[in-house]
Amino acid sequence: MVWLARPAAANLVPYNGLFSLGLEGWTVQSGNVSDGGGYALFEEHSTQILSSLKQQFTLPQGVISLAFDVKMSATPGGDDNPFAWPDAITASLLDPVTLVPLISNPGRTDFFYMDNTNSLITIGTLTITTDLTGFDNRAVALYFDLIGSDDGMVTTVSIDNVEVGVPEPCSLLLLLAGSWTVRALSRRGWGRYPIVGKG
Repeated sequence: MVWLARPAAANLVPYNGLFSLGLEGWTVQSGNVSDGGGYALFEEHSTQILSSLKQQFTLPQGVISLAFDVKMSATPGGDDNPFAWPDAITASLLDPVTLVPLISNPGRTDFFYMDNTNSLITIGTLTITTDLTGFDNRAVALYFDLIGSDDGMVTTVSIDNVEVGVPEPCSLLLLLAGSWTVRALSRRGWGRYPIVGKG
């Protein structure tokens, strides 16, 4: 079994995924996104629906996952339209040229969606992990979007620890060592019973 873990902070994919350098390496596409002091802070904008943050990068060989931390807070306030959708935070992984979703929810362009409720809420920090197996060396554009609407709530979201996961080198060595041991035992005939189908 290979144990999967987040990469070390030195991992440069995406660049400054821990936001230790503010928003360096990221592009504010629209709305109100700022450096929260070690995380990206999304706040509703007075005139723009989206507060959007983007980074384009190439996934490494052997990529297995994309992970990030998200925290949402919402309090009553602002315009209240009974027909408005609730405020929501989304994450999308797109082809950087065509903007076609590479992974998504059915009928949507995002792979992650979380909205607020109609009452006072504070959602503790959640770690979201998405499978990226098979996307080796693929150029991608990662978007985080706070969708603000007139739902009578003032919503803020923090995003942090955006990291791409690859198998740890020690785990790969253990896997290879285990595979070699099984082959060695099968060829030497160790064990009480023969191994069926050995080469």
